[in-house]
Formats: sequence, C-alpha cells, structure tokens
Amino acid sequence: MKRFLCLAAATIAICLIATATNAQSSLRLRFQVPFPFTVENASFPAGEYEVTMPANKILELRNLTDQAAAFEPALPARWKEADGRGKVVFHRYGSEYFLSVVSDGSRQSTYRFHMSKEERRIADASPRPQPKVVSVLVNGTVQTANAGQK
Repeated sequence: MKRFLCLAAATIAICLIATATNAQSSLRLRFQVPFPFTVENASFPAGEYEVTMPANKILELRNLTDQAAAFEPALPARWKEADGRGKVVFHRYGSEYFLSVVSDGSRQSTYRFHMSKEERRIADASPRPQPKVVSVLVNGTVQTANAGQK
C-alpha cells in the first residue's frame, strides 16, 4: 500500500511539473520601436524591447536600454495574425500607438493584448477615428495599413 501511495504521489508531482513547464512558452522576441507606445495601462518610450512569456498568458515586455519592464496579461491571438513573420502590431490613433499583437510568427506564440482604457476612450470618441494598424517586423521594417486591411 505504501508503495502504491508513493507511486501515486510521484505521478501527480510529475504531472504538475510537466503542466507548469508546458505553460511557459519559449517566446522570446526582440524588436525596435521608433515611437512611444502604450500596453494596457503602461507607457513606454521608443527603444529596443524584448517580449518573453514567464507564465501562462502573462507576457513580460522589457526595455533593453533601461531594463524597465511590465507584466501584462495576454490572450491567444486569432489564427490570421500568425502569418509566419515575427512582428508586433500597434493600433495608431493620430500620434498615439497602442500595442495590440505580439508574434514570433507561429500560431502557438501569437498573443493579443486587451484594449487599454485610453485606447477605448479614443476609439469610442465621436467622430469615431479609424485606427491605423502599424506592424514592426523583427528586422526593423515598419508597415502601415488602415484597420480592416492586411
């Protein structure tokens, strides 16, 4: 009986460790942002950044110059946002940028952020502005499109 209980406890412990290990992604994405931006309710200056996933559905955004960091909840993104290219996607309203999507190019490592209160306020303003979608690829290329366009 003791042997069975030890085996059961060991099996449960291994399952818990395996689950915790699987919850952590190997996401590690570095990129240069040429403009200040907001993620959720945290503001960041232009600069070089790294995104990692230290816990399930929590992304760490770190400024590589001053090491300032924020931990933000994230959700798996829609399938079309994982197009094989490492990128970060921003919504732009005038001169304000809001981080929307982070992707290393794979579907398993593509995440979207919740809309911040400030972005929601701007988006709900009348007349309703259409956001521009700005993608910064990991090679430094910046691409712009109107919302609803690819």
